[in-house]
Amino acid sequence: MNAEMQGARDDLAYMRTLVSGAGQFQATAGELFLWAGLLYGLQCIGHWLDIVRAVDLSPSGRLALAFGPTVVFLVVLAVVIWKARRTATAGGAASRALSAAFQGAGLANLVMAFVFAYGAYKAHSLTIWLYHPIVVCMFQGVAWFVAWTIRRRAWVGLVAAGWFVVTIACGLLVGDIGVFILTLGIALIILMALPGYVMMRAAKAQA
Repeated sequence: MNAEMQGARDDLAYMRTLVSGAGQFQATAGELFLWAGLLYGLQCIGHWLDIVRAVDLSPSGRLALAFGPTVVFLVVLAVVIWKARRTATAGGAASRALSAAFQGAGLANLVMAFVFAYGAYKAHSLTIWLYHPIVVCMFQGVAWFVAWTIRRRAWVGLVAAGWFVVTIACGLLVGDIGVFILTLGIALIILMALPGYVMMRAAKAQA
């Protein structure tokens, strides 16, 4: 009898996964958001500390701070994707829509990175490059807004609104590089790392 009840529970859990597909997406995306938010958020705060002379980084230290988080994140990305492939489950329309929204935002950010990098190089202007993080914040807001329209969770809507507020704030702070970077670092930790942690916890609870 117990075996039959457990089998029924397993079947019900599988059907829920087919309908929502949230578990796998939340686990994978949440882990990536957590790592990205922490790595790049702390990177921004490290740059801010260097700008205000709270720490005195050497040229090699600045180089490590500039490229180290990306190297670490690429390793994390490879590991997370490998784990996701091994534990992949069927996903529903909602899961595919959420995945497409965040993947589309990521691709758009990558394309715009080339655009702003080229523009900054041609104009010899750091200010032009600073608008790229602002665009990243905007695309994050759009992706989270899509997630909110699908899931209708209040905290998801707050994250989306937070990214839009940060987009405007950073646009106003471009002239003050120190405050700009600090604002961006705090936003990455609060609006990316923290939601990532929440998503991971929700995925574990659902499992």
